[in-house]
Amino acid sequence: MSRPTEFDFIIVGQGLAGTLLSHFLLLENQRVAVIDYPHEGRTSNIAAGLINPVTGRRIAKSWRFEEQCSFAKQTYRDFELLLGAKLWTERPIARALHSNFEVNEWLRRSSFPEFEDYLFDEPDMTHFEGKLQAPHAWGELRGVAQVALPILIEKWQEYLSAKGIFFLDDVDYQQIELMDSDVRYKDFTARNLVFCEGAKAVSNPFFSHLPFLPTKGELMLIRIPGLEFERILKHNIFIIPLGEGLYWAGATSRYEFDGPSPSEYGRDFLVEELEKTLALPFEIIQHLAGIRPTVADVRPFLGRHPDYPSLSIFNGLGTKGALMGPFFARQMASYLLGKGQLDEEVDIIRVGNAARKGHDFKKPSL
Repeated sequence: MSRPTEFDFIIVGQGLAGTLLSHFLLLENQRVAVIDYPHEGRTSNIAAGLINPVTGRRIAKSWRFEEQCSFAKQTYRDFELLLGAKLWTERPIARALHSNFEVNEWLRRSSFPEFEDYLFDEPDMTHFEGKLQAPHAWGELRGVAQVALPILIEKWQEYLSAKGIFFLDDVDYQQIELMDSDVRYKDFTARNLVFCEGAKAVSNPFFSHLPFLPTKGELMLIRIPGLEFERILKHNIFIIPLGEGLYWAGATSRYEFDGPSPSEYGRDFLVEELEKTLALPFEIIQHLAGIRPTVADVRPFLGRHPDYPSLSIFNGLGTKGALMGPFFARQMASYLLGKGQLDEEVDIIRVGNAARKGHDFKKPSL
């Protein structure tokens, strides 16, 4: 039986963005083809998948957290039923506070209405006595979830393959032909081709005007005999339980890097931070690295090409992809189908608007 060659949408890339967008388009009964190639450095396959209401040293509230989190939970629960896989786990973060200033800031923020459901002081840490290097104090962050993104990506590819709409191909941009109302790639034709390529977007000639700021993240999978905990730890770095005695430890974040492979710098940094955190020995199982498609204003890039409306992009989810991805994938699907508009904060037209106002869009948001 021959595979189909005519589609409504061709999606290039099956990381988190491509997985979510293809899901919502299929829910709309669209004919979808997903093309992907396992490039080194893709982050969706190694990401921790944290959904976190409060982030950073400044204890800042995640942008539009409540509406995005609620929708993300429903989306991942739907995937669980469809794929028969456990994806969503709710667990608090035990967060180390390293100074009086951090303690006072934690207490100050916890008194604000928008933080009162998330920030708690003096969590019970007796289970960790003698196992962790004691910080100045501890806080507990609730309303946190962990999404098994690598499992989602793997199971969704199996699902698409069973439908005959997943194609393994390292897309050649020169073979993309733009016609009057359609786009053709090799033997495929579609109304629209959507790039969901992650950090590979920096090499995309059609969207080279978008100022991505890729960052390299490195992490380790480790064993910590005797630790045995279910909470997420944020001490000097994150330590996240994965089950079966494994923990995710990381991650670094660097704007300057030589390539996608794990580096000696990253290894040394992670080992040093783990030694500052743990009072127990640990075993390194694997050292991994990936390149994140980050954007300076910490908002994704969504929209149609300004000159070629049959080409679109959905990318730039960055470190908060597990949280933002479902909400904006659905918005992108609605937009592509002419059923809704894009929020100004994520529409790619904001890049041109910033330039006209003389703003330096490439300056990272702090």
